[in-house]
Amino acid sequence: MLAALLAVVAASRVNLIVDTDIGGGGCEDVDDVAAICLAHALADNGEAELLALIQNTSPPPCAGVLSVLSTWYERDSVPIGAYKGEGLTHSDPPLSYVADLVNSFPSPIKNSSQVPDAVVTYRKVLAAAPDRSVTISSIGLMTNLEQLLRSGADEVSPLSGLDLVAQKVVLLAAMAGTYPSSALETSNHRRKAARLPECNMCGCYNGADATSAATAAKASEYVYSHMPSSVKIVFSGFEVGLQVHTGARLEHCATEANPCRRAFMDYKRDNPEGWNRHGRCSWDPLTTLIAVRGASASSNGVSECTNCDGVNDVTDGGHNHWVPGPPSNQSYLILNDAQVAADAIDALLCQPRRREAASSLLFAKAHEP
Repeated sequence: MLAALLAVVAASRVNLIVDTDIGGGGCEDVDDVAAICLAHALADNGEAELLALIQNTSPPPCAGVLSVLSTWYERDSVPIGAYKGEGLTHSDPPLSYVADLVNSFPSPIKNSSQVPDAVVTYRKVLAAAPDRSVTISSIGLMTNLEQLLRSGADEVSPLSGLDLVAQKVVLLAAMAGTYPSSALETSNHRRKAARLPECNMCGCYNGADATSAATAAKASEYVYSHMPSSVKIVFSGFEVGLQVHTGARLEHCATEANPCRRAFMDYKRDNPEGWNRHGRCSWDPLTTLIAVRGASASSNGVSECTNCDGVNDVTDGGHNHWVPGPPSNQSYLILNDAQVAADAIDALLCQPRRREAASSLLFAKAHEP
C-alpha cells in the first residue's frame, strides 16, 4: 500500500526547471529569489522535483545566489547553469542582495565560472528526463531557451534542441509580456515605461545598452515563434504580477539566518519605492507557482483566459500583442483574486524547510501525552 501511495505521489510530482535572471541584468529584481525559494518549498512538499536552476543573464555572481539558496534548502545536487553567450551588457550592477548573499552564506558555487553553459545543462537534464515530463518556469530573458532551440545533436543526445524540447517538455510557464497587448495602457500600469515592452521580453531596463536589448528581444521573438506546438505555453503578464505583493511576511516568519529573508530585507532597504506593506510585486513566484500547481487551481488566485484563442505575436523590440485566431498551444493568465495568490506564495515562503519540519514533527510526537 505504501509503495502504491509513493508511486502516486511520484507520478503527480512536476519535473521543474527554473530559468531566471536572479538579481542582475536588464530586469533585475528580488522576486526571483521568492520564485527559487518557493520552488524549493514545493520540492520539500513533494509537489516538484527540481531538475535545474539556470541563469539567463551575464553577471557572474548571480549563479552564486542560486547556489546559496540550494545550499539553504539542502539541495546542492541540483544542477546550475548560466548564460555564456554574447550580447548582454549592463551598466547597472546586480542588486545589493546578490553580493550580500554570496558573501554571507555558505555555498559551493560563487560565480558562473564554476557552472556549465546553460545549454549544456539544459541538454543533459532534458535528455535524462522521461518524455513529456518537464515543466519550465521562465522568469527572465529567453536567451538560454533560444540557444537551446538552436542547438544541434551532441554527445549528450542525438536530437537537435528543437526535437529534444518537443520530446521532453510539456509546459513552458513564462513571465513575459502584457495582455492583451504591451501597447495598451491601463490603470494598472503605474509607470512611465508602461508603453515600452515588458522587461522580460526586451531586457531593456536597468542600464541595458542597445546591443543587450536587441539580444534579449530577438531571443523572445525566436523562442515564441519556434517553440514546438506540442509544448503548452502559459504567459503570466506584467499586469497580473503587478497586483500580487509578497515577501513582507518573511521579516516575521523567518529568522535572520534565512537567505530568502535577507534578500527581501536588502531590497526593502534599498528600494522603498518598490515595496508596500505586503512586500514586492510577485511576477516570478506566481509564474513558478502555476508552473507546478497549474493555473486551474483555485488556491492560486488565477486562471487561464477564456474565449482567447490565438497566439502571442512578439515583434518590434519585444512588444507583444495577442492575435485572436484558431486554438493554439498558447494562453495567458487572468488574475481572479490577488490576496489568494499572495497568500499561496507567502505560505510557501514561510514554510519551514524539510529538515526543520521533520524536527518539529519529531518533537511533537516525543511530547504527545
